Amino acid sequence: MNGASAAGFDWRRFGRIIAIIAGVVIFVYVLTLIPKTVEVFVLAAFIAFGVNPVVLRWSTRMPRLLAISLVYLALLAIVVVAALIIVPDTINQLQAVFANGSQYADDAQRLFLRVEYWVEARFRAHVLPPQFQDIERNTLDQASAWAQNALGSVSNFVVGIASAVLVGVAAIFLSYYLLANAADIRTFYYSLFPQRSRPAAHAFAHEVARIFGGYMIGNGLLFAFTAAATFAVLAIIHSQYALLLGIVTGLLYLVPYLGLLVAIIVGMALGLLQGWEFSLLTGGVIIGVTRISDYVIAPKVMGESVGVSPVTIIFALFAGGELFGLWGLLLAIPAAGIIKVVWTLWLRPWLTGEPAPLPELGEHVSGAAAPAAAVVPSPTT
Repeated sequence: MNGASAAGFDWRRFGRIIAIIAGVVIFVYVLTLIPKTVEVFVLAAFIAFGVNPVVLRWSTRMPRLLAISLVYLALLAIVVVAALIIVPDTINQLQAVFANGSQYADDAQRLFLRVEYWVEARFRAHVLPPQFQDIERNTLDQASAWAQNALGSVSNFVVGIASAVLVGVAAIFLSYYLLANAADIRTFYYSLFPQRSRPAAHAFAHEVARIFGGYMIGNGLLFAFTAAATFAVLAIIHSQYALLLGIVTGLLYLVPYLGLLVAIIVGMALGLLQGWEFSLLTGGVIIGVTRISDYVIAPKVMGESVGVSPVTIIFALFAGGELFGLWGLLLAIPAAGIIKVVWTLWLRPWLTGEPAPLPELGEHVSGAAAPAAAVVPSPTT
């Protein structure tokens, strides 16, 4: 009976699975205790995924360390330009918005009242029932009071920006380390898997590199185009907040479905400060630029980097945003792609007993050096 039991159920494999699950749970719990450290490492991995294809291309013409150094010198130049030009101007525009917040609220209230009086004179009817008019006045009064106190929160915002800059700088240095020590990371990655599981680990590394690498490069180009084009058009039409709206639109565009709506609302709200015609024009500019990004830029730079359905993307965005806030929104789509790969490589074969479709998962890349992509991506190797 013991032999039959041993033949019918692999206790050693079951214990190994339980140990892995317990280890993952403990690891995730420890990560929740060090959120800033996790933030730095996640951002570093994203930067490494984003710049690694350039490093790989340049490495064919020069030593790898020299290629990495040149890429990071270019990245440093971009950061310096942003720190000296873009960030100060953006903060100044934000301060102008907060400083004039009470005036903006009063202007909005007067505009609303003019519309209400016009409708009453035209149709001889109240826009709002009497019981809602008190709510209207209270809401506008509270908005005005909030606007008056908003300037005091600018200092907190600036502190938050400074903290984000420090996190970004630390992540850049860490990503350099990841790329420069790819061989050691590759060896460590392989040591986590038994010999029979390494083909699946190989395919997983390739898919992680393809998904995150394509997602980072595509989003970087989309942000650059959307932000620059929005800023340029708004500057031409003399928007007071062209730079701020350009950066906001570029960032929000990276959040599918929801981001564009928020960008339009923010743009029209700031455009309203220069008149309702300008508000409509600002909204039209944002819609026009993002449509160009959707139909001209995105198909060329994104391709099929993630490979999940639109319904899955929407669910991932809502779930990621609810669970992890902004980081959840930003990481929801590549995370959904990685979950799909885990299901295809390990979970589905384990449940059904069928072999994992390794050739299909590895068809986007080739070569034997792919396991380095588990930490340091190599989507083109």
